[in-house]
Amino acid sequence: MKFKLTLLGLLVLLAVSCKKEESKAVANSGNGSDLDEGTGLSKSAELAGASVLAFGPENVLFVGDSKGAKIYAIPTQAQELKDAIPFNMEGFDKKVAEALDRAPRDIIINDMKIHPLSQEAYISIKLGHLPEAKSVIAIASPMTGDIRFLDVPENSTSVSIKQPAAEDLSFWKETPASTLNITDIDYHQGYIYVAGLTNSEFASTLRKIAYPFTDSQELVNSIEIYHAVHTQNETRAPIRTMLFDEIDGESTLLASYTCTPLVTIPTEQIQTGADIKGKTIAELGYGNAPIDMITVMTQEMDGSITKNLLVTHKNRGGTMVPFASVVAGAKGNGMAGQQAMFASGLEGIQEIPTANVMQIDVQNQQMLGVMRRNIETGDIDLVSELTGIYLRLSDFISEYDFPDYRYPESQAFTKQYHDMAKQMEGYPDLVSEKMER
Repeated sequence: MKFKLTLLGLLVLLAVSCKKEESKAVANSGNGSDLDEGTGLSKSAELAGASVLAFGPENVLFVGDSKGAKIYAIPTQAQELKDAIPFNMEGFDKKVAEALDRAPRDIIINDMKIHPLSQEAYISIKLGHLPEAKSVIAIASPMTGDIRFLDVPENSTSVSIKQPAAEDLSFWKETPASTLNITDIDYHQGYIYVAGLTNSEFASTLRKIAYPFTDSQELVNSIEIYHAVHTQNETRAPIRTMLFDEIDGESTLLASYTCTPLVTIPTEQIQTGADIKGKTIAELGYGNAPIDMITVMTQEMDGSITKNLLVTHKNRGGTMVPFASVVAGAKGNGMAGQQAMFASGLEGIQEIPTANVMQIDVQNQQMLGVMRRNIETGDIDLVSELTGIYLRLSDFISEYDFPDYRYPESQAFTKQYHDMAKQMEGYPDLVSEKMER
């Protein structure tokens, strides 16, 4: 729980910068005659498809167009934001829909990544449900609450992925396999690694593409993993989310699949034509697809700092695992041959309250940027949550909220956390000092 290190500075900052956010202006990226009449945007703001996002060196934005089997590298310009300023953008989808003269149901969120310098949220959005619907990338500022749209500059580059999924293959009659050509992208040591499908016999693949883009594109032959829910080895279903980290000094890919094995693959094994056998180190639960995977550093109540792996899911609450357990799992024998329907395989697996989270990313040292569905309003909100807690106090009415509640001395830490969270969420008038408690 990361409060002790930053409480005073964050409280001062929030006191002067944070209030319950009202509707903010939406900035148009267009410039005169180069406007699309359907959206009012500059034509350079539209992409054929934008399904997956990742940031790379010098803050380049990688945009994966899964249907078009293409990856763009788009330079971004941004000023560094050093302060921890939260998002409190309720009804984000309505703001975007209004700006683009569309219905909120046509604003389909595909992915979100936080800019490493500006802390702005870059959100890939499909404009409608038709297969040919175009995409845009919205940029939301925590400083102002404004939304603008990314123009694709002329110095952007792109590359087409080799051997995309077969065009005549579909799932559940109407979901083309092309939607899984690119399921995740991560930049690591001079390459972008692209998870997804290929048209080969063993469909799940990893593409390793040098950046800046050249003619070099490596494609592994197969990835085999053991699936503890299905009790079988599998080579078809693609990685859904992944990241790179060091495990005992060795660069390692951590990957999570549908229904929901957690797998490690040494980076050095990802080579052209390789037949990879990933090690399944944990099962995170059946009937589910992972959405995002990040690492977070949190401060415990005793002051120690812990590194954790956080995985958010489509059909379950989030999973948090001490990274020390991940390391132990990678060094162990794995779960091959075992059967497991629920979270198992690593010590310290915990479920955290992220069931309504659509996208998540590290915003700054104190906060996570969260795109979530508000189950009461139905809106999509862009908000911030404190690292280590993974909830917002204003979502609940509890014992602490009654005006006559008084914190006992044993709850001094809880009181500090509540005061900081109330400031962050836009309720500075409800902190304990002003409530005289």
